[in-house]
Amino acid sequence: MGTNAKRSALWLCLGAGFITLLDQSVFVLAVPAMSSSLNADSGSVQWILAAYSLAFGVALVPAGRLGDIVGRRTLFIAGISVFGASSLLGGLATEPSWVIVARLLQGLGAGTLNPQVLGLLQDVYSGHERAKALGAYAAAGGSAAVCGPLIGGLVLSLGDPSIAWRILFLANVPLVLVLVPLAFALLPRPTARREPGKTSVDILGALLLGSVVVASLIPTIYGAGIVAVTSLAVGAAALLAFAGWEVLYHRRGKTPLLSSALATSKGYALGTVVALCQFGVGAGMAAVTSFHFLSGTGMAPLAAAAILAPQAAGMLLASTFSWRYLARYKRAGIVVALLASLATLAAKDLFVQHFDAATAALAVAAVGLLQGIATGLVVAPNQTLTLGHAPAGAAGVAAGFYQLSQRFAAALCSAAAAGMFLQAHGAVTGQAAKEAFHQGIVLCCILLGAALVAGGLDWLREARSPGNASAAVVVSITEVTTAALAPAAVEPVAEGPTAGGTRRSDVTEPADA
Repeated sequence: MGTNAKRSALWLCLGAGFITLLDQSVFVLAVPAMSSSLNADSGSVQWILAAYSLAFGVALVPAGRLGDIVGRRTLFIAGISVFGASSLLGGLATEPSWVIVARLLQGLGAGTLNPQVLGLLQDVYSGHERAKALGAYAAAGGSAAVCGPLIGGLVLSLGDPSIAWRILFLANVPLVLVLVPLAFALLPRPTARREPGKTSVDILGALLLGSVVVASLIPTIYGAGIVAVTSLAVGAAALLAFAGWEVLYHRRGKTPLLSSALATSKGYALGTVVALCQFGVGAGMAAVTSFHFLSGTGMAPLAAAAILAPQAAGMLLASTFSWRYLARYKRAGIVVALLASLATLAAKDLFVQHFDAATAALAVAAVGLLQGIATGLVVAPNQTLTLGHAPAGAAGVAAGFYQLSQRFAAALCSAAAAGMFLQAHGAVTGQAAKEAFHQGIVLCCILLGAALVAGGLDWLREARSPGNASAAVVVSITEVTTAALAPAAVEPVAEGPTAGGTRRSDVTEPADA
């Protein structure tokens, strides 16, 4: 491809990635207005909050693998088309169930699209240009994380809230109508690159894995009882079936979703636990903070958005120098940053419990900036170290499961945090809202505690084998910065991701300078 063609493909990929990542961050503020407009009960609200991340995560690995086989251009167009059609469905919804279906389909479309975006950038560019292109994509995602709450708050504040939430859905439709023809015209056509024994798609494995995720989510929505017990039993059975199937699939000479070498890598497993918990904290706090200040205190949507924005900005700021932090402190620095993040959660709870709504809002926003900085010093360094421990030939699938863990955490924690708030909120009193906020903080503190344990264990493991730890950090400055720019709303910069894992991620391989 010529320079102009490459640049056109880059801008198209940035645009498509931006709107799918923006949709995730913009919608959380619209949920209370939508809930009121459609008379949605608490269970429906939790499903609406969780559906997008749930479907996004489940689609990632198989969609990346399928893109390798049938061509990224085809999957790109299919993903963005499904995203646009489901946005129309959501904007015209008259029942909460319609919105749930729309969010699930949106997530599937976005989860199908985003691996193709990353894969296309790696197919079109190479060396130093590839690192720059991936950096531009990560920056676009970071911008979406910052702009999403502000755009959502502005639309909800300027118009009738019962209509404004529909606008946030429908705004995607004209954008998609522009992007689809451009994709046909600008993206490179697929070339035949099938390899014997490498073209399998583990469909049953993907279905079983999706069943595990859904079954784990149900208890957070319906609470304790026969439904929760049955769901957990189904989830445990699906997990065992998934493990057995993956072994059998591998023995058949095909490529499973989860290789045994990856599953037994301690550095990868511990780092993924850190990522799962960290991402869950971000999603859970966004949900409970939005509900507290929008419904609990009656704050205007734009003002509530202003509370969320500093944390995203702090993350983006810290990400720009996190490569230096990683090079100097390695895993120990991640543990310290997690401790700092834990302290900011305690401070937020203190302010909400003991100050009036206006003062608490300002304090939470200020502390949110500090929390964002601490988070920015965890996300990219942890990603770099974790993917650096992926066994040879498994970088692609490692990145896919790393992303899946984050999406699972987002779905689970946003539903759980909203459920705590909605159940405690009942009488719509200020004290009930404060109590719900406290419960959300406790949930997030437990998650950060688990992340600290996992990070601490990995720190000790690295201290016993310093040579391996050093090898994991030997990456190019440009590419660590690329990964660092990817905040919670952005997927890790990785190849595909594909289940084949035939090419190393650009997070862990040096670019040709």
